[in-house]
Amino acid sequence: MDQSHWQISGDQFLCRMSQSLGAMATLAFTKEPGRQIEMQLQLDAVHLELQDVQGQVVTAGWQPVQTAPAVRFSPSFTSARLARFTEQVPLIMQQLQQGYWLKLSLDLPGQAIDLTVPNLKFEPALQQFQACIAGLLPLRWEQAREYQVIYPSGERLADADSLAYLRLLASYIQQDKKVRKILIDGHSDDAPTSLANRVLSEERADEVASRLIEFGVNKQKIEIRAHGNRYPQAVGHGGPKHNRRVMIRLIRTPA
Repeated sequence: MDQSHWQISGDQFLCRMSQSLGAMATLAFTKEPGRQIEMQLQLDAVHLELQDVQGQVVTAGWQPVQTAPAVRFSPSFTSARLARFTEQVPLIMQQLQQGYWLKLSLDLPGQAIDLTVPNLKFEPALQQFQACIAGLLPLRWEQAREYQVIYPSGERLADADSLAYLRLLASYIQQDKKVRKILIDGHSDDAPTSLANRVLSEERADEVASRLIEFGVNKQKIEIRAHGNRYPQAVGHGGPKHNRRVMIRLIRTPA
C-alpha cells in the first residue's frame, strides 16, 4: 500500500489525476473545459470484462475502526473496460482529502472483486491537479468550433450575452495554436431588399470580426463573407429570427 502514487498529467485541453490499482485497473479524476470533474475506472486486465461497479467511502486501513460517511456512488456509464462517474465526484474527492479511502466493488464474469483506493499523498496531488485545471482553456473544441450570433430585426450589434461568449472564444483562439483560420459568415432575413440585406449581413460580420480583434485575435486569421438572405437556415414560423445571424467557424491545422 505504501507504493500508492497519484500521477498528474494534462495540458490546456484535459487535466488528469490517476492512480494504478495494481494490474487490475486504473482510477482517474479528469477535467475538461466546460465540463464537471469526472471519475473514471479503467479496467487494465485484458482477460476480464466489467459488468458493473459500485463504490463507497470507507475508513482508512490504518485508522481505528470508526463510522465512515454514508457515501455510495454508481457509474453513469459502464462498458466492458470503462466505468464513468459524473455524480458526487466533488464529494468523493472531499472524502479522500479528509482521510477516508474508497472501496470499489467490481462485478466480473464469474467473480466479484473489491479494490481499495487509499488517500495516501492525495493532498499534494490534488494541489497539482487544481493548478492544471486553472490553466484549462475557457472552452473545449466542441464548444468553440462553431458559434452563431442571433440578431433582432435590423440590429447590427451583438447583444451582451454574445459579447461575453466572444471574449471566451477569443481567449480560446489565442491559446489553441492549431486554429489557423476563423470564418465569419454574415446572414440576414429576406426583408426589405436584397441589397440592403447584403449590406446588413456584411455589417454584422464586420462587427463580430472587430470584436474578436479587439479581444486579441490575430486579424490575419479572419475571413469575412456576407451572404445577405441567400442561405436561410430556417423557414416558416420563427424562421426569420434564426436567419438573422453571424456564423463563426474555426478551422484547425490537421493533426
